[in-house]
Amino acid sequence: MSFLRYFYAMFKNKTTLFVTLLFFALPVFSAAQDNPAEPVPLEKALEKATESEKKILVDVYAAWCPYCQRMHSDVYTSEEVQNAISEHFILVQINVESDNTVKYHGNEMTEAEFARALENRNVPTTYFLNDEGAIIGVQPGYLDADVFSNLLQFVGSDAYLSQSFDEFMNQR
Repeated sequence: MSFLRYFYAMFKNKTTLFVTLLFFALPVFSAAQDNPAEPVPLEKALEKATESEKKILVDVYAAWCPYCQRMHSDVYTSEEVQNAISEHFILVQINVESDNTVKYHGNEMTEAEFARALENRNVPTTYFLNDEGAIIGVQPGYLDADVFSNLLQFVGSDAYLSQSFDEFMNQR
C-alpha cells in the first residue's frame, strides 16, 4: 500500500485529518512569526527598536543582483548571523526597485525612494541604524557569513564606539 493510501486510510475522518495537520503545522507557523531575525517593515522596526533598545539592520538589495541573492540564501540563513541579528538587531529589507511604501519618521515613500534617501549607490548594502533610526554605519558589498556575523557583533555590542574592527577581531 502506498504512503498516500495508508495516510488516507488512517484519516478518513476529515476532522481528524485537519486537527492532525493543524497540530503539526502550528509550531512551524508560530516559529516563523516569532523569529526576531525575520525582516519586518521599517515603521514596525522603528517602534520595536525603541521598545527593545536594539539597533536596526537595513538590508538594501535588488532582486536581479546575484550577490544580494547569495547574501539572502547563504549569509542571512547562517546560524551565527541569525543569532547576532536576534541578539542585537531588528531586520528590515529594502528593495531598490520596489514601489512598496515605507514610513520613516512620519514620511511616506517607496522603498526605492528610501534607498535613494539613504544615498545608496550599490547592492547589496547593509545600513546600521540606532534605535532612533539614525545611520551609525554602512557596509557595502557581499560579505561571507563569518565576517558578517563578526561585523554584526562588532556593531551590535557597541564595540565600534571604542575600537576598530581589527582590534575587535584580535580580541576574539
